[in-house]
Amino acid sequence: MLNLPSEYRTTTLKDGTVSLDTRAFPHEALGEQTVVIRPDYIGICRADTKEIYGSRDVPEDRGPLFGHELVGTVSSAGAATGFREGETVTFNPNITPTRTTGFAEYIFVHGTAEQLEQAVVRVPEAGIRSNIWMPEPFSCIVHALKKLLELADLDSLRGKRVAVIGAGCAGLMFAMYARHLGADMTVFNRNEDRRSFAREQGILAETEIYALADVEEFRDGFDVVIIAPTIVSTDILKTSAAIAADGGILFVYGGTRAGDTFPPSKADIDTIRRQELSESVTHLGKQLDISGAYGCYREDYEEGFRLRAEYPEAFPLQKLTSRLISLEDFPELVTDIAAGKKDLPGKVLIEMPSAKRYISKA
Repeated sequence: MLNLPSEYRTTTLKDGTVSLDTRAFPHEALGEQTVVIRPDYIGICRADTKEIYGSRDVPEDRGPLFGHELVGTVSSAGAATGFREGETVTFNPNITPTRTTGFAEYIFVHGTAEQLEQAVVRVPEAGIRSNIWMPEPFSCIVHALKKLLELADLDSLRGKRVAVIGAGCAGLMFAMYARHLGADMTVFNRNEDRRSFAREQGILAETEIYALADVEEFRDGFDVVIIAPTIVSTDILKTSAAIAADGGILFVYGGTRAGDTFPPSKADIDTIRRQELSESVTHLGKQLDISGAYGCYREDYEEGFRLRAEYPEAFPLQKLTSRLISLEDFPELVTDIAAGKKDLPGKVLIEMPSAKRYISKA
């Protein structure tokens, strides 16, 4: 407790406005079941931006996500938490103990020992801050592809022609992992900046990424189409179905909302995604299986760390980082992204002052 400050900075999201405020540090609220994390790096997720203007349905069982991607240090841990000061950790927002936003100098997580063991995940990669990447989104991709294989009754993707719609961070991580699982990969995105970023960072080869307008050349060409844009529109679903082969899989990962169906008034894709189901439909004279995945678990984090450690060349996740900003810069930038004024490729990270000491030691 002696190392904790008298006040700290945190962000507030209210009525579509993001503000940065200074508050008194709640020493009196710390107890046996509370872990306090000081983030060193905080990722901006598209789910965060959608919550600003209410364009994301917030699940009752998980709550808001605003400020959930982070790597940081345990600053204080209650006796009943199972954690100790100084541990490097990340966070799983799919487990819902009481917690504050990660867009802050400190995040407070309160819950039972069982909840905290699932929600606060120890990071085994010693140099993660000097070669920074975000474990949470990668864990979601690990979980999603495991679910895809399970629902499709496949052992791997070897020999499969796999397309990904969307070259945001999720789409690029899907490409990395599907390629590692043996797939022949093709990624489509309408934004040239995102396509250029993927090529320039060496994440995708020239022959692996195309403009979305080029899909006509690939009609009926893929065994699996992974749908990973921020918003899964009807047009995106139609495009995905057009490039899927007869008997192919449409795997929905991107943002859906209650009532979304495909084909219209048929398969409930929001329920399919959130409940991780599979349903067969007929469209364009083809039989297609629509399935999906949502969230992740502690074991997905552990598998993600294992993959990164054993196959660093296959998973250059640090290359996804495109920009580092300060916490002071965050409110304006995230509001511009949410409003569509800015569309930055790659992962934008907030770098906190505490991170500097790790870089200097690396």
